[in-house]
Amino acid sequence: EPFRAVRDATRREIATDPTLAGPLLRLAFHDAATREALTDREKGGSGVGRLFTGGPNGSVRYETDWMENRGLSRPLKAAERIYANSGGALSSLSFADVVALAGAEAVEAAGGPHIPIRTGRPDAEGPDPRVRRRSLRSGTDRSAVETTLPSAGLDSDGLRLYFGGLGLTEEEMVALCGAHDLGRHVTLLGMPKGCRKNLTRECLEEAPVMMPFVSEGPDTFSNVYFQKLLKWNDRKVELGEVAFIPTDVDLVVDKGLRRHVQKFANNKEAFFRVFVRAYQKLVDVTATSANRC
Repeated sequence: EPFRAVRDATRREIATDPTLAGPLLRLAFHDAATREALTDREKGGSGVGRLFTGGPNGSVRYETDWMENRGLSRPLKAAERIYANSGGALSSLSFADVVALAGAEAVEAAGGPHIPIRTGRPDAEGPDPRVRRRSLRSGTDRSAVETTLPSAGLDSDGLRLYFGGLGLTEEEMVALCGAHDLGRHVTLLGMPKGCRKNLTRECLEEAPVMMPFVSEGPDTFSNVYFQKLLKWNDRKVELGEVAFIPTDVDLVVDKGLRRHVQKFANNKEAFFRVFVRAYQKLVDVTATSANRC
């Protein structure tokens, strides 16, 4: 079956290079999370038809020049190989289906749960909007949500606004952030002098040193991320043990979100269960098949 061919091809890619698991999951998130709901007036007043812009539609391949998508060239090339090796345009699956399936399979290949998803996503013919039609904001400057992909500088109110706009509960939002248990982010370490003076997209794509969010098992999907957040909050982490960004620490500084961090840190099965639900809600919104595979 086509979906099995995609999952098998993804497994082969990750077996060859285990460091691809995190980037493939990130690719799926960045393709799906650009969704913004339309108002009734934008729908044409009828309340039917198109409900949102963006979403899981394969448009990420046209968005590699976005600052938020730095470092996605490598997983995008892997997704294109997976698409080609599983039938490509002759398959019943779209490129958007392949991106979503590869992200799901990457989680399982890295030791996480099996995530069945739907198929039948239409492929976009160009990029999604990068800037939102309507910005979201609560009472703080860092809560402003102005782009369709989240800023790493959002505070906890901004995270609630952003992920709430995607239809996720707070618990699902925190679980989805647990994807940072996998993978690495760009650093300036080892960059040529020219890049340090002029940080171009090429510099970011070819960064010689990538720093894992959590140094313990960066290619294994687990609940260690949440345990390290609690350790960070208790000021017990050692130098080099974690490399969190502001939206990571939001989850443990905010008391309302910390309870979910504590739950997932103590119960890996609960984290896996909620992560599956959150991933399905994120990537299945444009899918049309009746069953998950």
